[in-house]
Amino acid sequence: MKNIIPSLSKMWLKVLNLEQSLFPQLQATFVPLSPKEEKLMRILDFAEIETFVSTVQITNPPKDRVEMARAFVAKSVYNFQTTRALIDRLKVDKTLRMLCGWRYHTYIPSESKFSRIFDTFSEQRIAGKAQDMFIEKYLSEVLFFYGSTDSTAIELREKPVKKEKSKKTKTKRKRGRPKKDEIVPPKEPTILEQQEKMQTSQEMLSIISTQCDVGIKQNAKGYRHTWIGGKLHMTVVDGDIPVTAMYSSASVHDSSLALPMICETGSKVNYFYDLMDAAYDSSIIRTFSVNNGHRPIIDINPKNSKVLKAQIALDKSEKEILQSLNLYNDWDEQCYNQRSSVERVNAYLKDNFGCNKIYYHGARKVASVLAFGVLSVCIHQSLKLVI
Repeated sequence: MKNIIPSLSKMWLKVLNLEQSLFPQLQATFVPLSPKEEKLMRILDFAEIETFVSTVQITNPPKDRVEMARAFVAKSVYNFQTTRALIDRLKVDKTLRMLCGWRYHTYIPSESKFSRIFDTFSEQRIAGKAQDMFIEKYLSEVLFFYGSTDSTAIELREKPVKKEKSKKTKTKRKRGRPKKDEIVPPKEPTILEQQEKMQTSQEMLSIISTQCDVGIKQNAKGYRHTWIGGKLHMTVVDGDIPVTAMYSSASVHDSSLALPMICETGSKVNYFYDLMDAAYDSSIIRTFSVNNGHRPIIDINPKNSKVLKAQIALDKSEKEILQSLNLYNDWDEQCYNQRSSVERVNAYLKDNFGCNKIYYHGARKVASVLAFGVLSVCIHQSLKLVI
């Protein structure tokens, strides 16, 4: 976090200095910025989204790419659900228009052009790359305490893909020991068992579906919730800062993304504990977490008979060290309760950063909308710790 403070001073110098300002047009009719505009200006300055916009062409160089990239960040910060709402606001809000880079409302592109360019941004993954650069620049040397992982439902207005029925006819056999000379076909390996043998997170994600389908999940009150769309999987560190976000189909089980999430998060930041709920209760996930230098604190799933109820308590030597530093106080419960941080970020992302209703079709575009929101939340929550 030390690197953010000098960057903050540079940012405000850019705003206040007429000659070096990123937004000189604001100075002509300068009015005090609203809290929302100040938040957008900070996020735009630290995101540096224009760095990842490709505008290199031999003939007819594309126009408005940088401005539109900044506008999509503003769409997330201002909690606009549609591109039409963003364009309408840009045409009447001079300050917002200048923050994005347009001087006159006649310069704002059409809705169809916004849609075409957003498809290009989604393919280039500019929001995800901007977040990775921010984390590497400002958070990679910070030692975090925990990484909390969970998923949230993403409802879409899209027709779910019908699953193809397997042509293989499965012969049912009686329960119990097989008869003499009976050949029992081997069970198909689960996704976790397949991922356990893979080396990189990209390989692990290659077997994860991202198509729109139907998901069923039991909420905290015990009722089943059914939705059409996908899932957003996130890992959040101290300070409610989202570090890793991945998108999958709604029917994909939460545990199927656990290994790539641990792998990706561990490559970005340093942290001690992996906090997960009962959906991630698996010996494969626990072993993978330990092998990556973390300590897993995972709720016990009572339906999982293969895993014995484990003690989350620290060793005696660790307790004595923490007690000497006045850091030990109901340790187990405190660590375990930090899992709620990812739930807060999920709600914050949907309620305040334009991810409550997504009207785009296609996994790539939906994931890009979520990536812009996660980028904004990541920077905003990081700056809260130093401002």
